[in-house]
Amino acid sequence: MHQINFGMTFTDCFSTLTDPRRKQGLRVDLEQILFMTVISYLAGYVGYRGVSRFSKENSDYFTEILALRHGVPSHVTFREVLMNIDKKELIAAFNQWSQQYVPLQKNDWLSTDGKTLGATVTNTQNKHQDFEAVVSLFCAKSGLICAVEHYRKKSKNTGEAPLARHLMTQLKDMELIFTMDALNTQKKRCVKS
Repeated sequence: MHQINFGMTFTDCFSTLTDPRRKQGLRVDLEQILFMTVISYLAGYVGYRGVSRFSKENSDYFTEILALRHGVPSHVTFREVLMNIDKKELIAAFNQWSQQYVPLQKNDWLSTDGKTLGATVTNTQNKHQDFEAVVSLFCAKSGLICAVEHYRKKSKNTGEAPLARHLMTQLKDMELIFTMDALNTQKKRCVKS
């Protein structure tokens, strides 16, 4: 069976994350769960049951490549991990991995965009609307995401524009070309810390 070369680098990056589960009785490592989750999403299987179904359908592959001792876990395990994992740690680990994997060169084009996570919207009909969203930088040349950030909209002082600027600032010395929505081109809209 063909082994994915970046798999170990990927799992190594996620091995530093704090596992949100109790230590007793763990049968599958956190990085193994995250690897199966990412591959499932890339294959179009979303949600806890979808990830579990895809992983079970490909259990021979995952058992071999990840050296699973007890096979693929149930959807309950995927749900527990994904609902309780520290988002900041996960994003930092992903960004660390993507910086090694996604090559950026002078004059590369990067697009920034934000997406609201629909299932997180609350108070839709009033001024206290709240939701979670993700802002990403996409490299046109490689076709890959090179950085992401997460935010929760609780007030006018948080949002896509400040996070897009933050991501671009981290790459300011690389002489890259950025494209973005009109939302991010405001002359002055700063978030006070």
